[in-house]
Amino acid sequence: MDTTDFLDLFTTEAREHIEAQGTLLSRGLATGLEREEINELFRRAHSIKGMAAAMGFSPMAVLAHAMEDLLHRWRDGRDRPATDSLALLTRANDHLSAQLDAVAAKRDLPPGEDIAEAIRALCPATPGVPPAAGAAATAPEAGPAGAAATDDLRPRLLIDVAIRSGAPLPGARAMVILKRLEEHGRIVEISPAAPILATGAFNGRLRIVVASNLAPDRLASFIGGLPDVAACEVAQGPPEPAGGTEARRAEAISSVRVSTERMDHLLDGVGELILDYERLKRSVDPEPGSEQEEILEVLGRTVDGLRDEVLTMRLLPFSSIVPRLERSARDLAGRLGKSVDLEVRGTEVTLDRSTLEEMFDPLQHILRNSIDHGLEETEERRAAGKPPRGRIEIELSRQEDRISLVVSDDGRGIDPQALRRVAAERRFLSREAAMRLSDEEALMLVTIPGFSTATRTTEISGRGVGMDVVRMRVQKLGGNLVIRSRVGVGTRLEMDLPPTVTVTRAFLCRASGGIFAVPVSAVHGMLEVVRDSVQASLGERVLRRGEDLVTVLPLGGILSGDTAAPFPAAFPALLYHVGTRSYALGVDEILGEAPIVVKPLRHPLELLPQYAGAAILNDGQIALILDPANLTRTSRPA
Repeated sequence: MDTTDFLDLFTTEAREHIEAQGTLLSRGLATGLEREEINELFRRAHSIKGMAAAMGFSPMAVLAHAMEDLLHRWRDGRDRPATDSLALLTRANDHLSAQLDAVAAKRDLPPGEDIAEAIRALCPATPGVPPAAGAAATAPEAGPAGAAATDDLRPRLLIDVAIRSGAPLPGARAMVILKRLEEHGRIVEISPAAPILATGAFNGRLRIVVASNLAPDRLASFIGGLPDVAACEVAQGPPEPAGGTEARRAEAISSVRVSTERMDHLLDGVGELILDYERLKRSVDPEPGSEQEEILEVLGRTVDGLRDEVLTMRLLPFSSIVPRLERSARDLAGRLGKSVDLEVRGTEVTLDRSTLEEMFDPLQHILRNSIDHGLEETEERRAAGKPPRGRIEIELSRQEDRISLVVSDDGRGIDPQALRRVAAERRFLSREAAMRLSDEEALMLVTIPGFSTATRTTEISGRGVGMDVVRMRVQKLGGNLVIRSRVGVGTRLEMDLPPTVTVTRAFLCRASGGIFAVPVSAVHGMLEVVRDSVQASLGERVLRRGEDLVTVLPLGGILSGDTAAPFPAAFPALLYHVGTRSYALGVDEILGEAPIVVKPLRHPLELLPQYAGAAILNDGQIALILDPANLTRTSRPA
């Protein structure tokens, strides 16, 4: 039978097992393995082996089988996990991940026989015949189809099969059973239906009606000998009535796997529903205490509840991408001959699936830059009085309604003075403008495309390569990026992210005839600016607010390129902070606060750092979503 329909299910479940193994093996290398952790590794390797064999991916099955053999010796106490054997299993698990990537991309799988042989060398006494081969050898011989009688004359046999609880990919196991049954007769009916077997709704119980001349006891013995079959009963008689079949099928559907694409469509639909509700509420404008107001309140609670439920369904723990990050760090460190420890804290923090996907590549950029350019060579570290092994830390935490994601290393750091010099020499800024930058603002220069202070070019990176990608992705998600660094001590990248994206609240404002949105999370307040209170200072226009100096930026002037245009007598402004500095974004009018559905920008607008996306408003107008931090940087004179 064709296993194509099971490919997505296979890659999803196999990825879960491989990433869980990666986490356990990393923990084992750091602190050793407990007995239950060894048992879990064994179960997962066994699952991968069975799933890959059922799908016909032999290179994966062979490698997972070798891992299972070694883990079996650890589980039985014949051997104990050592650093070299744990490192070998980690290498094998990384190779399984690469093989799975090839499966997903529909490429030929890279062989892993050399790694499998290295593992087998550690357990020479382990039998090499997989259970499936033994089961197949005991199968009764199939006679020629139709040799004794035609399908219409052969007895109908009713077969009930229970697949072992916890067996990997039970749907694929069921398909294997059906394929083997075709050798002994014609399948008349299957319950549940074949399409359900390819989903998470299949509960491992299968009822089959087959026309066959094989004796019931021989057929039961044959099926019972197949892998992961817990029980099999065969009886002669008519198939179960349709009503019974439907009842059993309904019992089987207790949970389903939904594709991420469908989840995205569902969330988009909920976002549009929220906007429609806000539009309806404004158009009805019910009297206080009226029936219309009560109906709208109930509808509003229902819509909010639906939104919260959909957003919760999309949340995944950060731990789901940690094994891939650890694998990237190991690969990069190995290629560069460096010793690096990667510690990840806060892995239980949950984020929206799309946020995790968007942040994976930027995090790889950060790791690449840290390992290649940030961390010193071993001898250089010793000379500086540092431990010979470099250290990178990733830490997640919840800060009220935001997510804090911090990546730090203990490398050589970045010199802000060198960044100012390079910015002036390469004419990214005038020398005067570069010298006016604070250290924090100078460090953000590395996020300009093409900006780098690296004196050498490698196939891996320079510190500035890819940092523009990091900044753009963080902004696209409605977050902020801050870089801190001390020369000789290390570098720290702080990212402030929303836990969910797509639906957010924003202040809508009018400037230069257009409507713009500023995320509520970026705004610290609103104020009315009087022109006479604004003063000139170091090429900027500022006003005093208490003990603080606030730089005033006209949104209309920024958009037109004329930031020196005269201010009106009075105008509203949105107050925000970038690092330790305060800014007031002057606009023509603040229209109020409203929920918006964030839509990503397409090329070439996505290249403009001052915009974080776009939103379609209730009246059909399009509002560009501003990123205040980068709007500030793009407004500076060259």
